[in-house]
Amino acid sequence: MATWDDILEQNRKYSETEHKPQPYLSELTGPLPPYMIFSCIDPRVPVEKFLGIQTAEAIIVRNAGGRIKNNINDLVFFDTFSQGQTLKNIIIIHHTDCGYTHNSDEAIKATLKASNPQHAHDIDRLYFGTYGSGDRLEESVREDLRFLSAQPLIRQELIDNAKGYIYDIKTGKLTQIPLEGRTAL
Repeated sequence: MATWDDILEQNRKYSETEHKPQPYLSELTGPLPPYMIFSCIDPRVPVEKFLGIQTAEAIIVRNAGGRIKNNINDLVFFDTFSQGQTLKNIIIIHHTDCGYTHNSDEAIKATLKASNPQHAHDIDRLYFGTYGSGDRLEESVREDLRFLSAQPLIRQELIDNAKGYIYDIKTGKLTQIPLEGRTAL
C-alpha cells in the first residue's frame, strides 16, 4: 500500500504529465451533469466503472451507507446553484454486504459512548441510518426514496425521477427497488 508521500509524488507526476486544466465555473459553456448519484464510500462499489460513465457525467456523492439524508444539503445546494436547470435524476445506490448491514445505530452509539462517555449527549443525537441486517437492504433504499419525497425544497421533477437500486458486489448487477405505488423502469 502506498504511503501518503508516495501518493503526493503520484500527484506531482500527474499534474506535470496528464492533467488538463479545467474551466472555472464562470468559464463553463456546456451543461452540468443531469444525474446526482448517492452511493457508499465502500471501495468495492466503483460507481463510474459499473455504470460505464466518466466522472464529469454525474455528481457522485459518497458517504457511509449511501444514505441520502446525510447529504441532502448537497442536493439542495447543487440544484439551487444550477438554478434547477441541470439535475434531472436522483439515483440512490445501496449495496450488498455493506458495513451498514453489519451494524446498528444503537451499537455504534454504544461503542462511541464507551470510549467517549463525556460526549454521550452529542452521540445520542447522531444519525447513521444503518440497515441492521441484510434483509433490510431493500427497505433502506425505500426509506431514502420516501425521505427524498418528503423534502419541501426538492423540485417535484427530481422526486418523480428518483430511482433506487441495490448493487450486488458479487455479480456487479443493479436491481431497481421501486417505491410502493411506483413501477420499476
